[in-house]
Amino acid sequence: MSPGFAVTEAAFCAVALAGGSLEADFRAGGYHVPNKAYLPIAGEIMLVRVLRALRGSTWVKQVRCVTQRSALEHAAEAASLCDEVIEPGADLIASVLAGFRGLADDERVLVVATDTPLVTPGSIDRLAEAAANTPCDVGYGFVERGLHDRSYPCVRHTWVRLRDGTFCGAGVSLVRAGAAAQIESVLRKFTAARKSPARLASLFSPMLVFKVLTGRVGIAELERRANEITGLVCRGIPCPDPELAVNVDRLEDLRTVEAILRAGAART
Repeated sequence: MSPGFAVTEAAFCAVALAGGSLEADFRAGGYHVPNKAYLPIAGEIMLVRVLRALRGSTWVKQVRCVTQRSALEHAAEAASLCDEVIEPGADLIASVLAGFRGLADDERVLVVATDTPLVTPGSIDRLAEAAANTPCDVGYGFVERGLHDRSYPCVRHTWVRLRDGTFCGAGVSLVRAGAAAQIESVLRKFTAARKSPARLASLFSPMLVFKVLTGRVGIAELERRANEITGLVCRGIPCPDPELAVNVDRLEDLRTVEAILRAGAART
């Protein structure tokens, strides 16, 4: 049984993940930076855009950045937006766990991807408010397709069709610090499968594979099964801002999102 968690906590610690190495297609495109968080986009590196949004959120009390200190030495503005810098682990999950080190077990943390350069303080605020009012150990942010496509029809995603609608994952999740180590092995499996709806479903049960592929499973059923697998309280958190799901995985995404940013700047 997991310990209790506050559902009205007014401020979160945010763990911004900016570790790893630069993917091959970005290197082939002529970029030479430590990892994609440091890619320039519309005149600024992505990491600065995300950290600034976190710093501007009324719900974020502390910003921890998991990144190579050697990389941050050459990004002064990004460094100025961090309360604490933590060296990443050997892989994504090890980096997440490093970001929680030293926090109280009952602290509920926003885990933020730094390849989401469209995020704003307002979008972080709205997600954080929803998270604060969702009692859970693990909360997974998601965006509904119609909401997304009205704003960003040109941005590609891996979509999952459920009985409740069609959704994609967001770049912000909620994790109780003490829960992360408890579910490390499950997190590793889910991270490996996160881009494949069928592989994700197979972690639940064979019947769910069929039900996901035919759009017959609902959010509540997935939550119940996640609770059983982890022994924790897991919930989906709907995000009202599609910006939270616009991430840069490939060079093509970088070009697409840069065009969106430049078009927005031209209108202001």
